[in-house]
Amino acid sequence: MLPMVVAGGLSIALSFAFGITAFKEEGTLAAALMQIGGGSAFALMVPVLAGFIAFSIADRPGLTPGLIGGMIATSINAGFLGGIIAGFIAGYAAKLLSSKVKLPQSMEALKPILIIPLFASLITGLLMIYVVGKPVAGIMSGLTSWLANMGTANAVLLGAILGGMMCTDMGGPVNKVAYAFGVGLLSSQTYAPMAAIMAAGMVPPLAMGVATLVARRKFNKGQQEGVKRRWYWGCALSPKGQFHLLHVTQCVFCRAVS
Repeated sequence: MLPMVVAGGLSIALSFAFGITAFKEEGTLAAALMQIGGGSAFALMVPVLAGFIAFSIADRPGLTPGLIGGMIATSINAGFLGGIIAGFIAGYAAKLLSSKVKLPQSMEALKPILIIPLFASLITGLLMIYVVGKPVAGIMSGLTSWLANMGTANAVLLGAILGGMMCTDMGGPVNKVAYAFGVGLLSSQTYAPMAAIMAAGMVPPLAMGVATLVARRKFNKGQQEGVKRRWYWGCALSPKGQFHLLHVTQCVFCRAVS
């Protein structure tokens, strides 16, 4: 999802450069940029998430049902939670069909391009619409409402927890849980958690840069030379290459931070 977030976030930020509400005037460049970012790139986040979860489970046969399941999750407001579930359903449905369905040798070539995509898509879509969709949409709606109506003290506590998770293991699994949570909420127009996550994510590289300046004797020549890269990481990128400053800019423009 990250390229979608980066491209979409920058497009939205460029749109807001013409004025916070400039995109509402149809036919303008601001409206076009908002359509590219919010209407297209961000709309693809959940389908791409679901599609590549399914791809990781079942390889190419899982991609189509995963994308379809993710799009259904978006259309029924199940958000990133629905996308994750759709990806797993599609992936394992495609994998099961691939291993269990036996066809004559003359028809075997139809499996990856017709049989598996069709039936895995039907299984995923029907389960999402009739079984999984409504409960998950309710959970997402409740989560979004809770975050939107959170008081200042609770918001600070949530930000501190997410920020601590971002800084704990420098791009490890704990960091990724917090990051995935923030990115997922972007699809439901909830920006404040991501603002806290991105601000906290800049702290470790900046701290390393400051340390090499304040206590130079504690670091060897190679570490001292690396200070320039650390400043760059802190101001724009994390050690894992995520666009922190760009996300913070997007969140500021979206009035998540005031």
